[in-house]
Amino acid sequence: MSIKGKKLAVVILEYLLISVLISLFVFCFLYFLSGSIVENYFWHHGIVLTEVQKRVFSVWLRSVCGLAGLIIFVVLFLFMLGQRLSYLIQIIQGVELLKEKEMETRIPLEGDDELTRLAETINFVAASRRELDQRERQMQEEKEAWVRSMSHDIRTPLTSMVSYSELLLDKENPEPEELRDAVRLMHEKSLQIKELTDQLMGQEGIRWEDIEDIAFLFSQLVQEWEEILEERFTIRTDLSGLAALEGRMDIFSLKRIFDNLISNIEKYADEEKEIFLKVENQNRCVIITQENGIRRDERQEDSHRIGLANIRKLAQIYKGNMEAGEMDGTFRIRIRLEISPVLQNSSEISP
Repeated sequence: MSIKGKKLAVVILEYLLISVLISLFVFCFLYFLSGSIVENYFWHHGIVLTEVQKRVFSVWLRSVCGLAGLIIFVVLFLFMLGQRLSYLIQIIQGVELLKEKEMETRIPLEGDDELTRLAETINFVAASRRELDQRERQMQEEKEAWVRSMSHDIRTPLTSMVSYSELLLDKENPEPEELRDAVRLMHEKSLQIKELTDQLMGQEGIRWEDIEDIAFLFSQLVQEWEEILEERFTIRTDLSGLAALEGRMDIFSLKRIFDNLISNIEKYADEEKEIFLKVENQNRCVIITQENGIRRDERQEDSHRIGLANIRKLAQIYKGNMEAGEMDGTFRIRIRLEISPVLQNSSEISP
């Protein structure tokens, strides 16, 4: 935004000076031209004026030319001043539009004085307000998306807990081992819910840990994935491509990824078709691939959207990505996670 320019009083003084000079020029031009024409006219017609008549004529001629010069001065000065006044009215109208939240309003810049700087300031304020409103809308959308994501992830372990509790209630005499497994699972899910609610309240963040055996960690997650789904679905897993690897990971975010995979299967997978999960690593990247048949019903309108959005955001924590698509009635998700190496004397920092 420019801060240079003339004072409005200086501009008005310039208008006044220009008007005076032009009106003086008009006066002199008319006076001498008229005097010369009259003298030639009298000379050709042999008219001789007395001294008194000459003085009267000279006064009359000066009066007429002075009146013409004055009219030129007034018209010219008011015209130039009116340009600035109309610009001031345009600025006032722009301010009124801003008061009515018309933030797209932009006042054109005319001249180089205080009114121009005022228009520049108003345009700057309007542009800043537009940018602020846009950022506010963006932050609100991100906040709502984050709340939806966390709500979805909180509902997922709750669903698992409900499913296991219903399974135990349906059995008259559950085996002690089944009871232990169910209690263990519900305990783990309750801890997940606690961590999710802590994040929702802004009390927790990403916690990176040094993992010596990432293959073992993923095998545990896959085992839990199987335990939850094997009652309803036919499961097949492939961990043959998962080699020993150490690195830094946030275990909680990994659990959220697998919870979202479980949630999508429980909601949208065809129970008549096999569910396939493959985990492998290529150099320092872990690849998770899940395939399942698609159950066609009215819920497919909202199919996978929140869960996939959550997985995509979680994969970005690891500088990875998520690809999903449907082909020949099979839904396929491929998640790639980059694993950072263990750092010496490292603390909770991002990889």
